[in-house]
Amino acid sequence: MADYQRLPQQDPEQPGLPPKKDEPFLQRTSTILVATAAILLLAAAAYVLGAANELSHTKVVFESPGVSSQHFKEGLAKCKAIRRNGKHHYPPAASRQFNPRFVNGTAATLLKNGYIFDGVSEAYPGDILIDRGIIVQIGPSIEALQDVVVVDLKGHVVTPGIVDMHSHLGLYSWPTLEGTTDATEKTIPMTPFTRTIDGFNPSDVARERAVSGGVTSILALPGSDNIMGGEAFAFKLRAVDTLSTEDMQIEAGVQDKWRYMKMACGENPKKYYGPQGKMPLTRLGEGWLLRDQFTKATALKTAQDDWCDAAAALPHFGRHRLNTPFPEDLQYESLVGILRDDVLLNVHCYETHDIETMVRHSNEFKFKIRAFHHALDAYRVPEILKRAYKHVPTVATFAAKFGFKKEAFQSSVNAPRILVDAGIPVAMKSDHPILDSQHLVYQAAMAHHYGLTETEALASVTSVPAKALGLDHRIGKIALGMDADVVVWERHPLSLGSHPLQVYIDGVAQIKNADPRYWTLQGEPLEFKKLPSLTIPKTKEACSTTNGNSVFTGVKKIFLKGIEEFSQDGDLSVVIEDNEVVCTGRCEHYQERMSMNVPVYDLGGEGVVLPSMLSVGTPLLGLQEITLEPSTGDGVGSVDSKIAHAIDGLKFGGLHMEEAYKAGVLIGVTAPVSEHVIQGVSVAFSTGAEDALSSSNAIVKKYVALHARIGQESKSKKFPTVSSQIAFLRSALEKGLSKIFPGNEFDQVVVGVLPLVVEVHNRDEIIRLIQMKKQLEHQGARIKMALYGATEAWTVAEHLARENIGVILGPYHCTPERWTAQRCLPGAPLTTETGLTALYKAGVKVGLAADKFEDIRQLPWFAAWARSDLGMTEKEAVGLITWNLAEIVGLSSAPTGLVIYNGSPFEFGAKVAVVVGGGRKGVQCNPRAL
Repeated sequence: MADYQRLPQQDPEQPGLPPKKDEPFLQRTSTILVATAAILLLAAAAYVLGAANELSHTKVVFESPGVSSQHFKEGLAKCKAIRRNGKHHYPPAASRQFNPRFVNGTAATLLKNGYIFDGVSEAYPGDILIDRGIIVQIGPSIEALQDVVVVDLKGHVVTPGIVDMHSHLGLYSWPTLEGTTDATEKTIPMTPFTRTIDGFNPSDVARERAVSGGVTSILALPGSDNIMGGEAFAFKLRAVDTLSTEDMQIEAGVQDKWRYMKMACGENPKKYYGPQGKMPLTRLGEGWLLRDQFTKATALKTAQDDWCDAAAALPHFGRHRLNTPFPEDLQYESLVGILRDDVLLNVHCYETHDIETMVRHSNEFKFKIRAFHHALDAYRVPEILKRAYKHVPTVATFAAKFGFKKEAFQSSVNAPRILVDAGIPVAMKSDHPILDSQHLVYQAAMAHHYGLTETEALASVTSVPAKALGLDHRIGKIALGMDADVVVWERHPLSLGSHPLQVYIDGVAQIKNADPRYWTLQGEPLEFKKLPSLTIPKTKEACSTTNGNSVFTGVKKIFLKGIEEFSQDGDLSVVIEDNEVVCTGRCEHYQERMSMNVPVYDLGGEGVVLPSMLSVGTPLLGLQEITLEPSTGDGVGSVDSKIAHAIDGLKFGGLHMEEAYKAGVLIGVTAPVSEHVIQGVSVAFSTGAEDALSSSNAIVKKYVALHARIGQESKSKKFPTVSSQIAFLRSALEKGLSKIFPGNEFDQVVVGVLPLVVEVHNRDEIIRLIQMKKQLEHQGARIKMALYGATEAWTVAEHLARENIGVILGPYHCTPERWTAQRCLPGAPLTTETGLTALYKAGVKVGLAADKFEDIRQLPWFAAWARSDLGMTEKEAVGLITWNLAEIVGLSSAPTGLVIYNGSPFEFGAKVAVVVGGGRKGVQCNPRAL
C-alpha cells in the first residue's frame, strides 16, 4: 500500500552527512539538469499512476484488490443519485406535450357538451380535447380538427379517473385460490425487501370490473399481516398487449419513479405471528422489530453517506479510489430509501395509540409517513397526525365500515368530515377485494352523505389520492397536460346507482360496445337539496319512551304492505295511539279526536314512511359483537354438536343491534354458526329491545327457519365433499317423511312448518337442491325452501320461480371471488342484467341481505341501487328489504313498527327522523349512525 502523501524527503543539511565539496560549474549544471529531469519524470509518473503529491486527509489506495475502477465508478454514480438535486420535482403539467404511456395510433378525442368536475373545484360546462395521451385543451366550444373523434356527452358529467390508493387487485386474483394469492410473504414479519410487482397478475378478472367502475389507477399494496410488508407499485388499469406488469406501471418509461412501501401496526401482525410462537406477540414486540430494522437501515445510510463524503474528498485528478466498495445491503435498501425520502411510506394503522406509536417512530428515525390506511380511529387524534415527521399524512379510509374487529369498533361515519375540518387530507379506498373496487365511487358518495362536500367527496377518490402517491402532476385532475384518464358518468357520480358510460385511460376508450349515440340527454348535474329537519314539539314527553301518543305531519309518501299513498303537497299524517299505529295517510278525524296535549311532529312536507326493515342472514347479528374476537359471542358449533337454536345464544344491547335500530332495521333474523352442514334454527328479534324480557316484542319469533350451508365453507372431516353434504341433508329430510307427527327440525321442514334456508352459491349445487325438493315433494313432503347468498341463482331463475323457492341475495353486488360462483353478473356497464334483475323478471320472490354488519345501515341504499338497475317502483324496492324478506322466512304476521325519513330513503341525504316500535316504547327522534 503506497501512501504518496508521506514520501521520504532527504534533508541535505541533516547532521551526520559528509560535507559537500565544491563542484565545477558545468558538472554542477549537468547534475542539476539530470536531477530536474528525473524529478519531472517522477512527477509525471506519479500523476499518471494516480500518486500526485496533493494533501488529503483521506488515505488513498491504488489498485486495491476487490474494488475495480468500474465498481468505484458505480459507487460514485450511486452517490450522485442519492444526492441529486430536484429529485421527484416535476415541471408543471401544462408544459407536458406527451404521455410516455401513449399508444401509437390512438386518435385524438374531443368530448363535447359535458359538465366537468376537475377534481378540485365545482362542476362547470365545457369540452375536453385529448391527444397524445394527455389533455391538450379544455374550454367551451372547442373546434374539432380533422381526424379527431367527436363524442357528444349530451350534458353528462365528466370526472378524472378514480385513483384507488389501497388495492390488492392482481395480488388476490379472482377467483381466490392458493395458487393466486400473492399479497404477503407471511413467513417472517419483516419483509421490506419483497415487491408486489413480482406477484402482480395483469390478467386478474377484477381489472376489467374496476375499470368499469371508473377506476383508472391503483396502488397495489402488500397485505397487512407483516409489520413491514414490502414495496408497492402504482399501476394503470388499461390492459396492455404485452401483458407486462412493467408496461402497466403509471410511470412506465420514466427514470425517476416514486417508490412505495407498506407497513402495518396493531392487531394484524401480532394476531398472525403470536399464535405461532413468533415475535410479535404484542404491540411491544412490533415496536422493537420496527425500531431494530430502522436502526440497521440508519447505520447503512450513515455508512453510505460516509463513503460518499470520503469519495468527494479525494483529489480531483489522478486515479484515486477508496479501498472498500459502496456500502449496500439489499435487505435494507428500501428502508434506506424511506430515510432518503425516495420511498413513500403507507402504514396500515387503526387505533389512536398505534397511530401515535408510528408517529413516534417517524420522529425518532426521521422519516416521513405519506399516509395512514384504514385509520378508523384517526378522527380522534388529528393533532397527533400533525406531529409526524415533516409531513401531515393523508388518511386513506372507508366511509362506513365498522365493528368487524376491536380496532374498528369505535369508528365513526363522521370521521372524514372531522379530519378534513382539522386539515387532514382524506382519501376513500377499496382495500380490494375487501370492498369491490368496481364501486369505489360509492364510498365517496357515502362520505358525502355523512358530511363531506360534493367537491371534497369527489376529490377523495381523485386529486387527494393522486397527491398522496406523488403523482398529482399526471393523474387525479382534469387540467392541461394531465394524463387523459377521464370518466363519463351515466348521471351524477355521487348519486345512488350511477355508473360510467365510458372510461378513458391514456386517451384510450375502455368500455367495449359503448355507443354515445344512445346516451340520454342530461340537464345540469344533480343538486343535492337540503332536506327539512324534523320539527319536534316543545313538550316534556316528546321524543321519549313515555310518549305513547303522537301525530306526525308533513308526510309526502307512505309505503306499507298493501298501502301506497302519495301527496305532492306533503300533507299526509301518521297517528300513534297507545304505542300502536292507528292511522296513516288522511288522518284528520283521528287528530281531532285526540287531546291537544298530544305531541305533533312536522316532517316539513318531505317525510317518507316505511315499515321496519329486516336483516335476514347477517352473520352473527345478536350472537357475536366483534367478529374476530371469539370471546365476545356465542361461538361456532362443531360437526358433532346437536342442532342449535339461535335464541339460546342471543344477546341484546350490543353496538350492532343499536346501529341496526337507528338505521330503521327493527327486526333481525339470525341463525347460529356451525362447522356442520346444518347451521341451526334462526330467531327473529327486535333490535331495539333492552333484553328478552323488556318488551313483549323483544323476541318476535323463537324458531324461524332451519338454516343449512352447502359448499366449500362446510367441508370438514365429517363432510369432506359437497356431495356428502347434500347426501346428509337429503337423508335427514327423507327420515321425516316416515313420521306421522313432526318431531325434530327436519320433520318440521318436511311438513312445511319450518322453512329451510340454504346458503349456497353455485349453479349446479342449486340445481341439485331444486331436484331434491321436487323428489321429496313427489313423495309427499311440503318444503318451503329459500336460498341465501345465491350468486349463480339467476342462471336457473325460471326453475326457482316454478318451484316457489325464494332467494335472499347476499351481497347485492356479487363478485366472482369463489371458484364455484364465477357466474356473477357485475351489472352496467359490463352487463345489461344483474342477478337480481334476472330473478325478478322470472317471478322469483327476492329479498336483499345485509351481508356484513356495516351493510345493515345501507339496506335502503341497496334497494335504491336495485331500483335503478331494474327500473322498479319505489314500493317494489321497499319490498326487497321488508315484506319480501318476511314472506320468504315466514314472518308475514310479525309486528313491524314504523321508520319515518325526512326525505326519500332512495337518495343520499335523507336520514331516519323517527323510529316507532322495534322493541322500544314511545318515539325515538333523529337517531344517528355512530
